[in-house]
Amino acid sequence: MVKESDASIAARAALDYLVSWIEYRVWRTRVPGAQVAIWFGGGLRMSKAFGVADVTTGERLTATHQFRVASHSKMLAATVVLQLVEQGRLRLDDLASAHVPQLLGTGAEHVTIRELLSHGSGITRDSADTTFWSLQKPFPDALELDAILAEPLDVLPSATSFKYSNVGFGILGLVVEAVTGGRYEDAVREGVVKPLGLTRTVPDVDVRKSAKHVSSHSGLHTSMTRAVLESPSSGSLAAATGVTSTAAELVRFAAAHFLGSGELLDDRSKRWMGQQQWSTVDRDGVPAGYGLGMQLRQVAGRTWLGHGGGWPGQITRTLFEPRLGIAVSVLTNAIDGPAAELAEGIVEILMATQRREADDLAMPSGHDVPEHGSASMEPVRGARRVDLMRFTGRFQSPWQLVDVVRLGDALYAIPPGAARPMAEAQRLTVLDESTLRADDAGGYGTVGEPIRYEFGPRGSVQRITGGWRLEPARSLEAYRQDAGSVGGRS
Repeated sequence: MVKESDASIAARAALDYLVSWIEYRVWRTRVPGAQVAIWFGGGLRMSKAFGVADVTTGERLTATHQFRVASHSKMLAATVVLQLVEQGRLRLDDLASAHVPQLLGTGAEHVTIRELLSHGSGITRDSADTTFWSLQKPFPDALELDAILAEPLDVLPSATSFKYSNVGFGILGLVVEAVTGGRYEDAVREGVVKPLGLTRTVPDVDVRKSAKHVSSHSGLHTSMTRAVLESPSSGSLAAATGVTSTAAELVRFAAAHFLGSGELLDDRSKRWMGQQQWSTVDRDGVPAGYGLGMQLRQVAGRTWLGHGGGWPGQITRTLFEPRLGIAVSVLTNAIDGPAAELAEGIVEILMATQRREADDLAMPSGHDVPEHGSASMEPVRGARRVDLMRFTGRFQSPWQLVDVVRLGDALYAIPPGAARPMAEAQRLTVLDESTLRADDAGGYGTVGEPIRYEFGPRGSVQRITGGWRLEPARSLEAYRQDAGSVGGRS
């Protein structure tokens, strides 16, 4: 029998914990469902669904349900545009009006392909009439897009500031059609879908009999009940917001944009996509930016690429780090779904496993305490190795719910209710086979005090005393029954 490697054990522990954390966060936030995929180490490591696909039927959400991933579409559109650039059929500094004559005389005749890709064109976001976003009318078709282009488009001078524009990507769809002489959806199918072997990704609504669409839901803004919303075609704005896909296929698409993958684009084009064209600050104050069809966001001390999507009744987010080879996608089926929060929490937890590479800690005999703040001890003669997994689990008291988790070679106490799990995590030091110590509590908690475990005859945790007083937590199903909520994992 081949012994499982230390790194494999640590990675599996992190993935197992992520399932537990996501399941709890889906229940805690009352979102109907979330579909999650994680790619690292050269392959798909997680593809799971949590909760329900439709609150009115209780249908369980699966990993194969398809979502409208909205502005994720911009990544696909940008990929197709840059493929045309690599083929010499288009230049980033071409005027869009050279390919779309409808722009002549609109105030946007001098806007370039690069400016459209980076949202630096200054043109209108959605046109003067945005009622299609609230489902009061259909999304604009080709004739209606021509009518929008006949309006004054220039809100700001081009190349002066970041101004997000769905109309701008609708124009890019027209550019692709003009250059290829075919339909935009065919360019996406030939340039992205077929090369990657995607089977559940289409440029707009999937009308095939095999399609399995998730239901869209209204938010809990003024009511504690959700309504199911329709999910129409995106019409002529497919390049901006139309794509239907799954979390697993989105991380596969992201992996094709890892540097050195040799897929879809050369590395030079990938660097262009990920190079910050505009510096922005997200609403939560975190530094961010925009490249060519790619959002940039600082998470866990690194710059992550990807995109979010907001469709009526669905909120989605994909993050990837092209040098580390990690991609995360979270798709939620409600207008108030915490997709970005979940995706960033997953990234933070994954990155915590990358900080160290050693496995179980070598514990010296007795109760020698390492330097304060250190999570490990150097092996010494006569040392015993302590299995970190024996301390892990979800524990509760009237005051708190806490997860003791192994990430890499360290133990952490994480409150599963936290939106930012690692920001509120405490590092734990192992003192001996039944004792931990909490560090990094800011001085208010039980920092520095021993946390004593009591184990049963088969090694299960019976209770925790000392600095904490906790017992093993009830199952999530018990919480659901208490709240009368519907949820689950498939």
